[in-house]
Amino acid sequence: MTPPAASPVLSGSRFDYPLRRVRELCGGVVVELDVVASLDAAIDALCDEVGRSLDDAEALRLVPYFGTLWSAGRALAAHLGERPALVRGRRVIEVGCGLGLPGLVAARLGAHVLACDAHPDVLALLRRNAALNDAVIAYHQGDVADPDALVAALGTADLVLASDVVYEAGLADQVAPALARLCRPGGRIVLADPGRPLFQTTVNALEALGYRSEVEIRRARRGDDSATSGAAGTDSEQEVFVVTFE
Repeated sequence: MTPPAASPVLSGSRFDYPLRRVRELCGGVVVELDVVASLDAAIDALCDEVGRSLDDAEALRLVPYFGTLWSAGRALAAHLGERPALVRGRRVIEVGCGLGLPGLVAARLGAHVLACDAHPDVLALLRRNAALNDAVIAYHQGDVADPDALVAALGTADLVLASDVVYEAGLADQVAPALARLCRPGGRIVLADPGRPLFQTTVNALEALGYRSEVEIRRARRGDDSATSGAAGTDSEQEVFVVTFE
């Protein structure tokens, strides 16, 4: 009797993450992804190291939120998958990419895609998922706190994407100017957000920079872990605001 194949594992900078494979239908594009098998379990393992090999600040930096699917990323990816003309042949940058689902959809539709994220373990998983989908995505480790470095590394793009990136107070003032710096004159920015309290601050800031906004409200599936799905018993889907700025 052949033993079952071992689950794949992602070797991170400090931790190894067991993975599982999922399939996402994004408009007209099907994407296969390896994701962290259990975000809850990974967070528990990280917390066990606080006070031993990690301090609180380092542990917070290493939480693998990048390794799971969030409703905003799903909504943005579906938005793009329904609009192939929006991305085909364009230069696209995904900021705070995590798993990079929207970027993978754009690459599958013929875009030249670049991505960035601050977490040190994103690159290995992004490479794995790009290979799974016969996609090419260039990558730079960096975040919106240093827009000069982002522009120097990535240049500018016809289309700048971001999903669920305004999740703490400091980011509300950083995201808009960074995205505007990365967007070419005449280009577009598309943001997806599940209605976090500070998202409107970013919308207002981009409009103050001269962008006009158009809102689409979508429903998208939540993640499979309590960290992404909220309280037990809540709806498995939630509303996501997909806002296009031109």
